Amino acid sequence: MENHTNDLKRGLKSRHITMLSIGGAIGTGLFLASGNVVSKAGALGAPIAYLVIGILVFFLMKGLGEMSTFMPIPGAYTTYSGLFVHPVFGFIVGWNLIINATLGLGAEIVGGSMILNQFFSSIPPIVFCIIISLLILGLNLIDVKSYGEAEYWFAGIKVAAIIVFLIVGVLMIFGVIGHQGFIGLSNWNSKSVFPNGFIGVILMMTGVIWSYLGVETVVTAAGETENPQKNVPKAINSIFFRILIFYVGSVAIIGLVVPYNNVSVLNNGYAGLLGMAGIPGAAVIMNIVILTSLASCANSVIYSLSRTLVALSKEGKAPKALGKVNKRGIPVNAVLLVLFLGQVSLITNFVSPDKVFVWLTSIAGFNGMLLWFGSFLSHYKFRKWLVAHGGDVEKLKFKMGIYPIPTIICLIVLVAIAIYTVVSPDTRFSFYIGTPLLVLYFIIGICLYKKGKLKEPNYKPFLDAHINETEIK
Repeated sequence: MENHTNDLKRGLKSRHITMLSIGGAIGTGLFLASGNVVSKAGALGAPIAYLVIGILVFFLMKGLGEMSTFMPIPGAYTTYSGLFVHPVFGFIVGWNLIINATLGLGAEIVGGSMILNQFFSSIPPIVFCIIISLLILGLNLIDVKSYGEAEYWFAGIKVAAIIVFLIVGVLMIFGVIGHQGFIGLSNWNSKSVFPNGFIGVILMMTGVIWSYLGVETVVTAAGETENPQKNVPKAINSIFFRILIFYVGSVAIIGLVVPYNNVSVLNNGYAGLLGMAGIPGAAVIMNIVILTSLASCANSVIYSLSRTLVALSKEGKAPKALGKVNKRGIPVNAVLLVLFLGQVSLITNFVSPDKVFVWLTSIAGFNGMLLWFGSFLSHYKFRKWLVAHGGDVEKLKFKMGIYPIPTIICLIVLVAIAIYTVVSPDTRFSFYIGTPLLVLYFIIGICLYKKGKLKEPNYKPFLDAHINETEIK
């Protein structure tokens, strides 16, 4: 009998997976959402917010890396949550990820339309939303190796742009270039460092969480990676360094060079800083780079979510049709559904793009906390599950250090951020939208579980390989 659900190809090589992890750490959240964070959290508050969440991301990836090297499969989050915690919890995490990330996809598309609208102001943003959607659809209907190759070069462009930006920013701070002379710490004053107090920093962390969403693509890609036990840990181990350089470093430089009240979603600090440096056409060049980044991130979202839908389908958590894979290893139905849901971006036809962008990133950031919470909780339960099934923690090929302290602390921090988000009138609307969806996922998940529709993933081959390797050694 023909198998439509188990034909994903391991076509991603070491260089692909490394650049995927780099590309996942440079996206819309850095180029556009950071403008909103700097304007609200302040010149010093913004890099602090990115650093705190960056530390969470580091431990998140360590935990996911530990589980994914043991069990490298597509749709890692939902499978791990369902297997190590509870099938219903896996259903909730999986569908929360799908719906939530399609909002993020919508934000990527909206961001791209905002950039293009600056070049072609006479064309409605909705037209650009459709064009970008068709472009990323085409990229995702090619085989996975071609996808990895495209992301490899996209990521290269983004890395080169950030490195140039960092160099120019540092030279401006010391007055080597630009007309401002020596800037130093002059833009850090009592009004600019925390304009809305430290509470403003905490409230902006939901947007920062959304900024980092996508860095986990490397874990989702483990199911289609050659030698995942070697290549996935290699990519994960360098993530924190990239976070410090690309996110915290560049946001700190924006706060030092560009006055915080001159930065916003539409007036991003990257183009603004290069413009202040007196580089001809700097704003145009930077906006082109940002546009490339937006297309790259949207491409990654569709890739990641379509593979998650394949996993949900195999576990009875999504329709069987979404698990079908064509001869090139592409889950076409899943790709089309994700892109269709991402057309939430078309509401820019009725509301200004910058407002839509902030709405989508806030909602996606709040619900993204459940994805991370589920991943941390899964990791906390994973080692107990492994030992109970005859495995040996010491034989894992990749492990988080000082377990379980970082995992528990990160769980507490996520809960605290969620509470602050609910309390604040400025971010409460994301709770009002996100919570009813979670209740709906829970009700549907319970019904499917009671009917016996939720299937346990096939973990036995991975567990047997682990146990046999232990016995040999």
